[in-house]
Amino acid sequence: MSGEHTSPPADRAAFYAWSRAHGVRVRVACEDWQSITYETVGTGPDGKPVVQRLRCELPPQVARRRLRLSYVVGLSHVVDGAVCNHVRTVTPPVLTSGEAAARHDVGLVAAALVECERRALCGATVENLSVYVVERAANWRPF
Repeated sequence: MSGEHTSPPADRAAFYAWSRAHGVRVRVACEDWQSITYETVGTGPDGKPVVQRLRCELPPQVARRRLRLSYVVGLSHVVDGAVCNHVRTVTPPVLTSGEAAARHDVGLVAAALVECERRALCGATVENLSVYVVERAANWRPF
Protein backbone atom coordinates (compact mmCIF):
# COMPACT_ATOMS: atom_id res chain seq x y z
CA MET A 1 0.00 0.00 0.00
CA SER A 2 1.38 3.38 -0.89
CA GLY A 3 0.71 6.31 1.32
CA GLU A 4 2.31 9.20 3.04
CA HIS A 5 3.99 8.18 6.26
CA THR A 6 3.84 10.76 8.99
CA SER A 7 5.82 10.88 12.19
CA PRO A 8 4.41 8.29 14.58
CA PRO A 9 2.84 9.51 17.80
CA ALA A 10 5.25 9.41 20.72
CA ASP A 11 3.48 6.66 22.64
CA ARG A 12 0.65 4.18 22.47
CA ALA A 13 -1.90 6.49 24.13
CA ALA A 14 -1.15 9.26 21.61
CA PHE A 15 -1.35 6.75 18.76
CA TYR A 16 -4.81 5.57 19.81
CA ALA A 17 -5.93 9.16 20.43
CA TRP A 18 -4.80 10.07 16.89
CA SER A 19 -6.68 7.12 15.41
CA ARG A 20 -9.89 7.98 17.30
CA ALA A 21 -9.61 11.64 16.27
CA HIS A 22 -9.32 10.62 12.62
CA GLY A 23 -11.97 7.88 12.83
CA VAL A 24 -9.65 5.09 11.68
CA ARG A 25 -9.15 1.55 12.98
CA VAL A 26 -5.93 0.29 14.50
CA ARG A 27 -4.65 -3.04 13.22
CA VAL A 28 -1.61 -5.20 13.85
CA ALA A 29 0.63 -4.59 10.84
CA CYS A 30 3.54 -6.77 11.87
CA GLU A 31 4.33 -9.01 14.79
CA ASP A 32 7.35 -11.01 15.83
CA TRP A 33 8.62 -12.49 19.05
CA GLN A 34 10.13 -9.22 20.27
CA SER A 35 7.69 -6.53 19.12
CA ILE A 36 4.27 -5.67 17.74
CA THR A 37 3.76 -2.93 15.14
CA TYR A 38 0.36 -1.26 15.02
CA GLU A 39 -0.89 0.65 11.98
CA THR A 40 -3.67 3.01 11.01
CA VAL A 41 -4.49 4.28 7.54
CA GLY A 42 -6.39 7.54 7.28
CA THR A 43 -6.92 10.28 4.73
CA GLY A 44 -4.88 13.46 4.85
CA PRO A 45 -6.21 16.95 4.13
CA ASP A 46 -5.12 16.57 0.49
CA GLY A 47 -7.09 13.31 0.12
CA LYS A 48 -3.99 11.11 0.06
CA PRO A 49 -3.60 8.13 2.41
CA VAL A 50 -1.76 8.83 5.65
CA VAL A 51 -0.19 5.83 7.36
CA GLN A 52 0.72 5.91 11.04
CA ARG A 53 2.75 3.09 12.58
CA LEU A 54 3.80 2.45 16.15
CA ARG A 55 6.30 -0.29 17.02
CA CYS A 56 6.00 -1.50 20.60
CA GLU A 57 8.87 -3.56 21.94
CA LEU A 58 7.77 -6.24 24.35
CA PRO A 59 9.28 -6.49 27.82
CA PRO A 60 12.31 -8.86 27.82
CA GLN A 61 10.54 -11.56 29.83
CA VAL A 62 7.59 -11.59 27.42
CA ALA A 63 9.90 -11.53 24.39
CA ARG A 64 11.86 -14.54 25.68
CA ARG A 65 8.63 -16.46 26.24
CA ARG A 66 7.38 -15.62 22.75
CA LEU A 67 10.73 -16.68 21.27
CA ARG A 68 10.43 -20.05 23.03
CA LEU A 69 6.92 -20.47 21.58
CA SER A 70 7.64 -19.18 18.05
CA TYR A 71 8.42 -21.25 14.97
CA VAL A 72 10.26 -20.54 11.74
CA VAL A 73 8.16 -21.84 8.84
CA GLY A 74 9.54 -22.38 5.35
CA LEU A 75 7.10 -22.63 2.45
CA SER A 76 7.50 -23.00 -1.29
CA HIS A 77 5.51 -23.08 -4.52
CA VAL A 78 6.30 -23.28 -8.22
CA VAL A 79 6.10 -20.21 -10.45
CA ASP A 80 6.76 -20.61 -14.19
CA GLY A 81 8.82 -23.73 -13.55
CA ALA A 82 10.95 -22.20 -10.78
CA VAL A 83 10.65 -22.76 -7.03
CA CYS A 84 9.70 -19.69 -5.02
CA ASN A 85 10.54 -19.87 -1.29
CA HIS A 86 9.09 -17.92 1.62
CA VAL A 87 10.06 -17.98 5.30
CA ARG A 88 8.02 -16.54 8.17
CA THR A 89 8.38 -16.52 11.94
CA VAL A 90 5.05 -17.31 13.56
CA THR A 91 3.79 -17.63 17.13
CA PRO A 92 1.02 -20.25 17.37
CA PRO A 93 -2.46 -18.72 17.72
CA VAL A 94 -3.30 -21.14 20.56
CA LEU A 95 -0.41 -21.13 23.01
CA THR A 96 -1.70 -24.11 24.97
CA SER A 97 -1.94 -26.54 22.06
CA GLY A 98 0.33 -29.55 21.79
CA GLU A 99 3.44 -29.67 19.59
CA ALA A 100 1.80 -31.37 16.57
CA ALA A 101 -1.21 -29.01 16.63
CA ALA A 102 1.05 -25.96 17.06
CA ARG A 103 3.20 -27.00 14.08
CA HIS A 104 0.07 -27.46 11.95
CA ASP A 105 -1.36 -24.11 13.07
CA VAL A 106 1.82 -22.12 12.37
CA GLY A 107 2.00 -23.67 8.90
CA LEU A 108 -1.51 -22.43 8.15
CA VAL A 109 -0.83 -18.98 9.61
CA ALA A 110 2.43 -18.65 7.67
CA ALA A 111 0.71 -19.66 4.42
CA ALA A 112 -2.05 -17.11 5.02
CA LEU A 113 0.52 -14.39 5.72
CA VAL A 114 2.46 -15.21 2.56
CA GLU A 115 -0.72 -15.18 0.48
CA CYS A 116 -1.73 -11.77 1.85
CA GLU A 117 1.74 -10.29 1.37
CA ARG A 118 2.93 -11.92 -1.87
CA ARG A 119 0.02 -13.21 -3.97
CA ALA A 120 0.08 -10.25 -6.33
CA LEU A 121 3.83 -10.59 -6.85
CA CYS A 122 4.40 -14.33 -7.22
CA GLY A 123 0.98 -15.97 -7.09
CA ALA A 124 1.44 -17.57 -3.66
CA THR A 125 -1.79 -18.95 -2.20
CA VAL A 126 -2.62 -21.14 0.75
CA GLU A 127 -3.57 -23.83 -1.78
CA ASN A 128 -0.29 -23.84 -3.74
CA LEU A 129 2.16 -23.35 -0.85
CA SER A 130 3.87 -26.41 0.62
CA VAL A 131 5.48 -26.35 4.04
CA TYR A 132 9.04 -27.68 3.88
CA VAL A 133 10.27 -26.84 7.38
CA VAL A 134 8.78 -25.99 10.77
CA GLU A 135 11.41 -25.38 13.44
CA ARG A 136 11.32 -23.71 16.84
CA ALA A 137 12.71 -20.19 16.40
CA ALA A 138 15.02 -20.65 19.40
CA ASN A 139 16.58 -23.68 17.63
CA TRP A 140 16.67 -22.19 14.13
CA ARG A 141 20.08 -22.18 12.47
CA PRO A 142 19.98 -20.95 8.89
CA PHE A 143 22.38 -22.95 6.73
